[in-house]
Amino acid sequence: MKNIFMKHAFIFLFLLFLTGGRGFAQQNSSGEMASSLLWEISGKDLKEPSYLFGTYHLVGKSFLDTLPLVMEKFRGVSTVAGEIVMTDEMEMAQKLMPLMVMKGNTLDKVLSAAEFAEVDSFMKKKAGMPLSMMNQLKPSAVQLTLVSILSPKDVSASNPALDMFFQREARATGKQVEAFETVEEQAKVLLDIPMERQKELLLKTVRENEKMLRESKTLFVHYKERNIEALERDFKENDDFTPDEMDALLTRRNRNWMEKIPAMMRDNSLFVAVGAGHLLGEQGLVSLLRNAGYKVTPLPVK
Repeated sequence: MKNIFMKHAFIFLFLLFLTGGRGFAQQNSSGEMASSLLWEISGKDLKEPSYLFGTYHLVGKSFLDTLPLVMEKFRGVSTVAGEIVMTDEMEMAQKLMPLMVMKGNTLDKVLSAAEFAEVDSFMKKKAGMPLSMMNQLKPSAVQLTLVSILSPKDVSASNPALDMFFQREARATGKQVEAFETVEEQAKVLLDIPMERQKELLLKTVRENEKMLRESKTLFVHYKERNIEALERDFKENDDFTPDEMDALLTRRNRNWMEKIPAMMRDNSLFVAVGAGHLLGEQGLVSLLRNAGYKVTPLPVK
């Protein structure tokens, strides 16, 4: 079980918040709709501009070959900030494992016999292993591992995910790397939800896997095409999370991050690389920064 999970640990972690971009479809406080993946932050007490870049966690660094302005701005900063500090897969898996395991319970007790057989059959077909190998894991951990296996992606050892690439490149070029939260804090948002909700999401992933895969492919393509209008529609139509879950996934985290960002960029040029869903909407980083008195301007990346 441990080896299976570690194989997908890196993607699993990203999948925790992959669909948290519904806020991306909303207007910000000025009424301006999303128009770029890259934003410049200036004004107020800043000595030099900083930048926001919206990533898609399953897209690799080769995507940046089509976005020369992003790398130009990245090279000019002294500090890079992400959702978490990206380390190697093994280290992240070791941090996540205790949060994934149920205490005093097992999947074959949480699921009915018919439900266990249903998920087991799907797991064997898609992952090549029986559900019994993951019997100690929380339903949410199994669900997200399945999503990590099913979702389209182009990341690999030679084409690391955007978030990982920015941090590796930052370290290689002597930039400081900061994080807004820990691996454990990020993972708890979905791994610690009520058991019945975990079960519901697991069964939904199995029973609606074709719909999920279709939507994931569409989102993946639209992001790589930099089709912002299409991304807005994709996120707006997403109904995977309840309003309370979306508040936990985006709103509260964005507000927490805003307690750190001003200090990070006050004396240093900063490049923030986080999931695109965190940038926009009334509670997105663009609006929150503007409300805090900064000028936030979309930059053309096509």
